[in-house]
Amino acid sequence: MSHTISFSSQTYIKDNPIIIYGASVYGELAYISLRQMGFVPDFYCDKSKKRKEYLGTKVISPEELDCFKESNIIIASADFFGEIKKELEEKGCSNLFDMTEMLKLELPKEQLSNRAREMYDNKQNYINIVQNQSEDRLVFNRIQYVVSERCSLKCKDCSHLMQYYQKPEDIDLYGYKPAFDRLLDQVDCIAELRILGGEPFMNKTMGQVIHWYHDSNKIQNISVYTNGTIIPCEEILMSLQKEKVKVHISNYKINEDKIKKLIKVFDEYQVRHFLRDYDSWQDAGGVEFRNYSLEQKKEVFSSCFERNGFTFLKGRLYRCPREAHAMNLKAMPDVREDYVDFMYENGTSKEWKQQLKNLQNCSWLEGCNYCGGPDNHVQSIPAARQISQPIEYKPLY
Repeated sequence: MSHTISFSSQTYIKDNPIIIYGASVYGELAYISLRQMGFVPDFYCDKSKKRKEYLGTKVISPEELDCFKESNIIIASADFFGEIKKELEEKGCSNLFDMTEMLKLELPKEQLSNRAREMYDNKQNYINIVQNQSEDRLVFNRIQYVVSERCSLKCKDCSHLMQYYQKPEDIDLYGYKPAFDRLLDQVDCIAELRILGGEPFMNKTMGQVIHWYHDSNKIQNISVYTNGTIIPCEEILMSLQKEKVKVHISNYKINEDKIKKLIKVFDEYQVRHFLRDYDSWQDAGGVEFRNYSLEQKKEVFSSCFERNGFTFLKGRLYRCPREAHAMNLKAMPDVREDYVDFMYENGTSKEWKQQLKNLQNCSWLEGCNYCGGPDNHVQSIPAARQISQPIEYKPLY
């Protein structure tokens, strides 16, 4: 796999069209960067069939790139960078660019959406992903490390299925540490390790994950995702001060007083943090079986915003956080092909590496059969609608 070139006024192919692949948040950053450099993109390219225009620019499909193989194509995605690059190479597109130099520009933050400001603030994550792309290396753009099933909110539409847990528990981090160590032994790089729940601060021992893995040269950044309802204990606050760590605070507009108190504490402890406002979410629906055809499962998977949401839960690495919790809840069958189990010491490194590559290369999951198919670009329901009781469902066994 060849490396991309960082797009700049010196590296692009003059007189050839400029196409931004990715009509979403990184696409917004690419657009603002290009305008600052004195360029205007000719097209966006995106898999979404629902997007015909983005930021006043026409959106074309990947199939239409057959007519633009000599164009300057900027890959505007972090999670799907390798996937897009491989697709473009197979199409014969030769002038592939990344956004490394573009993200180093001083962009006017007042012109960016809230989500774009977050990605711009975390631009090193994109740069790390670009720098680690190689066929010879086993690289994960992000792995989500679940530390608790418990949550301090009761969101009706949680895509990670917290609303179905009748008796949620904290994860035994010490008990599953050997399994994650085995996983870490197999990989070459994890660009971002995300610590989440539920609400991660519900687990008083969650700081141990940071202590264990902060100094690993395979993990480049650690993010902690919180809903802002809990001020963590002193031990956790001390762990959050570490260099690689940043806290993402989700503001659903229902607990802003608590968030203000949390931010004040973070400022006192010099904890790096970012506040993001959420007004709406993608709708994934319930956990009922949908009896999709193979083509329908592939369609749901290809448009899903979590299709690269690799999730470590109770010793297993899943491709999708929703499926991880659906299996944990026994709301769907235990499908061995949809995860890699690191709980058993008798697995060989060669076997685990092959299973991880298979997981990275899959084009659908059986878990797609238990999902309404949240579109990557369509936020259709209000964020964080609260319920008083867990939602009842019928476990398979």
